[in-house]
Amino acid sequence: MMASRVMNVFWLLHVSIILLCCFRCNEVMSLQSQSSSSSSSSSSIRKMVNTAIPPSVSLDESEILLSPRRRFVFQVSKMATAVATATILPPHQKCYATAGGITAESARQQWRESVAVLDELLQNWKTDEWAAEVGGGDRIRTKLGTLGTSSSLYQIEKALKALRDSEFVADFVEFQETTDEFMGALFRADSLASSSNNKTGSGKQTPPAVFLEQSKMEVVEMQRLAKKLNAMEPLLMH
Repeated sequence: MMASRVMNVFWLLHVSIILLCCFRCNEVMSLQSQSSSSSSSSSSIRKMVNTAIPPSVSLDESEILLSPRRRFVFQVSKMATAVATATILPPHQKCYATAGGITAESARQQWRESVAVLDELLQNWKTDEWAAEVGGGDRIRTKLGTLGTSSSLYQIEKALKALRDSEFVADFVEFQETTDEFMGALFRADSLASSSNNKTGSGKQTPPAVFLEQSKMEVVEMQRLAKKLNAMEPLLMH
């Protein structure tokens, strides 16, 4: 992200320099063609400048204001300077206003509750019972927040992004990498739980219990990654 910002700045400065050179060349040619003009004409032009430009404006500023080319170049230069100043920032400045309108504190609370949901889900896992009924995998999906909105894991990705940019997280890069793994495990657990509900066609099919056990393995992985995040960033749970 930082590299792309720097490249954008240098690209804008490069374009500005090219435009400036083009306008300068045109001005030089124009000045050369006018070099044979009489001194009286120059004097009259100077008088016009003095009367047209307020006394508070300096000579350099008046020349800029009188020339459309210089006025354009002046604005481009100002814009390039402003963009460079605004874009070249230290990498990952803390931003306590968070994603999607979620505050850092509410995101942390949601994360705490989500960890508790994972622990509860694994403690009360009932493969045989859930495999015996059509749609049994939906119990898992409801807990994972991928079916309905009752679980604390619902939209947990937004909460993790908010925490990533908050004062509760010190290691931005490792936190992001670990949360990517966490979300990957969540999506796999959801997909496997959903597959346990499917009974289509004839012939030998994978029993629902197999999908549910595979889903459980992914939830175990989510729990491991959650513990890793909490150990890496202790402020998340304190």
